[in-house]
Amino acid sequence: MTTGPLFKVPAGSHLVLDGRPWRVTGKDRDGYAVEGLEDGECLTLAFARVDQAIREGTCEITTPAEEEKRRALLEFTGGYELVHQLPEEQQDIVRARLPVVLAILEMEAEGWKLTQRAMSRNPVTGTNGPVRKELMRRARAIAQDDRIHGTARGGRVTASFDWPQGRTLRKYADLYVQYGHNPVVLLDRDHQKGPQGEDRRRLSACQEQFIAYVLNLWQSTRKPKLAPLAADAQGTFHVPPAELARGFTFPSITTIRTRAKAISTVVSTLGRRGLRQGANLVGAGSTDVRALMYGEKAEIDQVYVSIFTDGQGIVCGREINPATAGKDLEANEICRLWLHVLIDVATRLPLAWIIGKSADADHSHALLRMATRDKTKEKVRYGCKRDPAPPAGLLLSSADNGTATRNGSVYSAQLGTGTIVMTGRTYHATDKPNVERLFGTVQFQVLNFLPGYTGSRPGELEGYKPQASAAITHDGLYGILTRYFIDEYPFRPHRGTGMFGATPWQKFEETVRLYGGIEAPSARDRCLHLGVKREMSTTSEGVNPFGIPFNSTALQRFADGQSKPVTVHIDPDFMKQAHVTAEGLAEVIKVDLSMTEFNDLTLEEILDLMTETAKANPKLRELHDGHLKEARARRARESGFFPDIRAPESYRTLEQLERQADRLRQVAFRPVPVLGPSAAPGAVMDRTGAAPVHRVGPPAAAPPPAAPRTGPMTFPPIKDSKL
Repeated sequence: MTTGPLFKVPAGSHLVLDGRPWRVTGKDRDGYAVEGLEDGECLTLAFARVDQAIREGTCEITTPAEEEKRRALLEFTGGYELVHQLPEEQQDIVRARLPVVLAILEMEAEGWKLTQRAMSRNPVTGTNGPVRKELMRRARAIAQDDRIHGTARGGRVTASFDWPQGRTLRKYADLYVQYGHNPVVLLDRDHQKGPQGEDRRRLSACQEQFIAYVLNLWQSTRKPKLAPLAADAQGTFHVPPAELARGFTFPSITTIRTRAKAISTVVSTLGRRGLRQGANLVGAGSTDVRALMYGEKAEIDQVYVSIFTDGQGIVCGREINPATAGKDLEANEICRLWLHVLIDVATRLPLAWIIGKSADADHSHALLRMATRDKTKEKVRYGCKRDPAPPAGLLLSSADNGTATRNGSVYSAQLGTGTIVMTGRTYHATDKPNVERLFGTVQFQVLNFLPGYTGSRPGELEGYKPQASAAITHDGLYGILTRYFIDEYPFRPHRGTGMFGATPWQKFEETVRLYGGIEAPSARDRCLHLGVKREMSTTSEGVNPFGIPFNSTALQRFADGQSKPVTVHIDPDFMKQAHVTAEGLAEVIKVDLSMTEFNDLTLEEILDLMTETAKANPKLRELHDGHLKEARARRARESGFFPDIRAPESYRTLEQLERQADRLRQVAFRPVPVLGPSAAPGAVMDRTGAAPVHRVGPPAAAPPPAAPRTGPMTFPPIKDSKL
């Protein structure tokens, strides 16, 4: 079953649905056949969808008749559709003519015959007839302004309405009725005199090319001046011979300036300031409400604070060798610091703020820890009168692509605590406008009045020396910012999007009342993902990161009397407990602080206490070292273990041991046996000379080899018989 349309939408109408323009080409049984004006796509829009959009006010329909009337109106007025679009002078003219036209229509409705002659002044006597007098009286009554008469008020010259003749008055009334009682048609059309559009340009094509050439060079980030640029361009611009024959002249600088002013502000800003700065200056902003609940969305950013601080609070200087000086700043060096801020978008309450000498991941971790913990210590330490923002569990965090937040350590820490990470674009302030706006407020409401202020840009304060005027310590600057973020900023009316003049603290109370309690942060996740990690081995006393002992029964049961490698996770803000993880161990072991005097201190305070204790009173430390040496020497003398240094025996023990070692190092070798012929069994005592005899001793030297014969071979004579 099909349902017909509820509203009348004729064919040929322009229909804008969900921001997309369509042209209605027809109607079928299911809906309207439409054609896209942007891409030519053809489809059918259901009747119910169009009717529902019309009810909700999200669909705009323009019929062909209305479109034709609007086109004719714009053509007549030269592009103006409403009175408020006219220049101020033209608006005064329309407001003066409209009462006269209304008076004419009112008299005609009553039956008056308002001809052109009846509404005109007598050309001979210059007097007004009864019709014209009545018309002027009614016009004055409608306008309630004496300027309709053309009179001055109090001798002061004012804009007046000069009454024309009847033909002109008749024309005003007819135009008003013809264009649907739109008073904009009563304007003066002097702006349409002469050539319009492209016909207004009376320069030749070559002159137009020269203007385009100059303006193209003018759109440079080096920001050249237009006058010298145009003068220099005349020497490099090629003019064709045909143009020279016609008497070519270069356009004047006034014409070029007029064309330059006609360029769009966005285009000029992008061309002369670059894409990065142009996006911040003329980029489209956003006015949506980006968060409703406390902790739902937080924005993080860093800024290089425009003020010099001194670690000791006094101006000091010394000669530094650039070849040997380190890159790290010293404790008392005059420097500028980075301010890290995390702000809640729904209430605009500052959740965390820290200062540091760099913008890195460690400070981002500290900023996230501060946002998820109580800030009463800062309140007490710096003398704040009001309560700071309570800790919040962060659902979504937005930061730019800077080095302090664009790293795996910060991303993994946020994801581990259940926070969704949203990365914005670098140099696009519109991605996180709330925290960006806060930096400007801090600079001009707080830093601008402090000694050492540097200004918004280099060289802004020509007669002021910020480095020589630095008189605030790092801790003093942090105290000033803390008091501002706790006592002042949350109680100032805020006129940002969705705030409507309410204070951040008032908005916080409203969100808690409407949306319930705050999402509580997890202490365990804070310690595991936002804390400090140290790798070490277990001992009988547990683990000892930073020299601070932690132990528990579960840890000792895991160690089982052995030294096993583990990772200790410490929450620097809550030192009473820590967590231990180990490779291959599914359980996260909780350990307690063994030294109870550190229970109420943070990690930074504990380390400072250790350092100060070791460095406290160096003269007293030197005296104690003397006492220690004297007592140890006395104990050594009385033990009898150490002999008199003047006795020779005090130095001979080592020599004796060396001689004994030399004797032990000597090695004796047996002679090598010589093998020879031996006697047969039973013939050992044979003395006949027939038995072979073995002689013990070194082997006899081998006889020298005989010289080779060179003559004929001869044999000795045989004297004994071989038989």
